[in-house]
Amino acid sequence: MTQELWLNLPVKDLKKTKAFFTSLGFETMRDAPEMVGFKIGNVPVMMVSHTQFEKYALHKVTDTSNSSEVLISVAAPDRKYVDSMAFTVEKAGGKVFSLPSEIQGWLYSCAFTDLDGHRWNLLYMDPGKMPEPL
Repeated sequence: MTQELWLNLPVKDLKKTKAFFTSLGFETMRDAPEMVGFKIGNVPVMMVSHTQFEKYALHKVTDTSNSSEVLISVAAPDRKYVDSMAFTVEKAGGKVFSLPSEIQGWLYSCAFTDLDGHRWNLLYMDPGKMPEPL
């Protein structure tokens, strides 16, 4: 059996969330009254209304203004993509909390929060500069 990974994230406003992630270039895969889904890489990410999310999780939604439940990393094809996405995220209403920069000499990343405070990391890994495995 092949298993798939699906992420479910609680959101306050489905219409604004859909507009935000569409403006970042992510493909909508499902649109329903209590959720909107996007295909990010090969992973379906379902944005679910707070009310519906709490019904599924049987738990309260995390207050992302003072805590993080997860950091979602997305591979970038190159440095230019990371730079352009930083601009696009801010234009769409997100907040870049870590500007594009090089890390460890082989990683180039930028991190942002979406409209609901979920933390995302765009990451380009330069194969020519990657360290040898231990």
